Amino acid sequence: MNGKGVEAIRQIQNANRDILQFYAPESDLQPEKTGIHGRLELYLNNFLLGYDHFNFDKATQRKSFAGEIFKKSAAKELASVYNREDLTTDLESFTFDAYNVKIESGIQTELVKGDPFQEVSEFISGYVIKGGGTIINALPKQGKSYISMAMAVSVDAGVNQLWDVQQANALYINLERSASSMKRRLGGVNTALGLDPNRPLRLMNVRGRSLLDIIDSVRFQIETHDIQFIVVDSISRAGMGSLIEDRPAMRITDELNKLVEETDRSWIGIAHRAWSNEHVFGSVHFLAAADIMLDIESTHSEVTKEMGVMLSVSGQNDLPPSKPEIIALAFDSMGVTAMRKANLQEFPEFMEAKDEVKDRIKEFLKNKPLQRPRDIAKGTGIKGDSIRPILNRFKYDADENPDGIFVEQGGRYGNRTYQFQEKEKPW
Repeated sequence: MNGKGVEAIRQIQNANRDILQFYAPESDLQPEKTGIHGRLELYLNNFLLGYDHFNFDKATQRKSFAGEIFKKSAAKELASVYNREDLTTDLESFTFDAYNVKIESGIQTELVKGDPFQEVSEFISGYVIKGGGTIINALPKQGKSYISMAMAVSVDAGVNQLWDVQQANALYINLERSASSMKRRLGGVNTALGLDPNRPLRLMNVRGRSLLDIIDSVRFQIETHDIQFIVVDSISRAGMGSLIEDRPAMRITDELNKLVEETDRSWIGIAHRAWSNEHVFGSVHFLAAADIMLDIESTHSEVTKEMGVMLSVSGQNDLPPSKPEIIALAFDSMGVTAMRKANLQEFPEFMEAKDEVKDRIKEFLKNKPLQRPRDIAKGTGIKGDSIRPILNRFKYDADENPDGIFVEQGGRYGNRTYQFQEKEKPW
């Protein structure tokens, strides 16, 4: 029995004075629609007799657990003084009390003094804060997995080629791709960052598994290898239910936040965007649970043959707004070969299209301020996937928007409104 949990003891009235120990890890006790679910471990004299994860509120599942226990030879030896029915009764009492014990002894209130000077620490400046989570999101084939792996390698190796980072041990959880694909991609990213192509990164290749299936193994790896930086590729493959429903979204992000709570660890979750390109595909709770929402879009240069990937922060906690940045990726037949910082001027194809779209949005908002992205798309005839990147890019007072900026108003993600704010004239 390791960690914090609910325990109970049954003294067996036999010659050996055997002791049964009931244990339910607190972290696994969760309310579901069907009842309280949790992991139950049963020990005989400190030796594990059996365990299972089931619905504590279901009498049939408690009875089934007791039946499995009494198939074991060690339990059969107790049958003359303590049988299956006795165990079922004890299970009923234990599971009834377990969740109440968790509530009563779990979360306590405390008086906390405010500290406006407490610093926010980051693993990657502007993108990943310690003790928090970042969701990197984009439409398919926009480079988000390359960027995420580059972030993991940069932190793990302490490389500042692309971003200002603080070195920490990283873990990359691969739920999507084959192990051979990840190995090839890692070699390319290492090369692009000026590292030995064979430099290792700790990977968990669990394609086809759900996040819930592996979360205990993830915790074990974190503790065993002192992991501080975790990437999940992707949360769209977490396997906890429909992403458009609130409960699966909350469950995914709750599990990720549990990994870093009360620590300096951080997580990155890769997510797909809805085809409207207005928000992450799925529930609004993805935005609510993440400390930073990092949007990605890409284009290709006909001149350099590079892929330009734009990183734009569309939502953040505890950090000031930041300008979008461009990372240029070069490829050959084997994959990525180089990654570097770039600027917008290097991708004229990208800029020209954006400037034209920006002007159309600007004129629309001058006449009709405080519009949602979907309303802007309808009113201008601009495709929905082109709207949000423009609004994010020109939210800040920079050289490329000398006439004014787009101002974002509050509201739920996808329902935020925008207006165009002109610069004051110097005369």
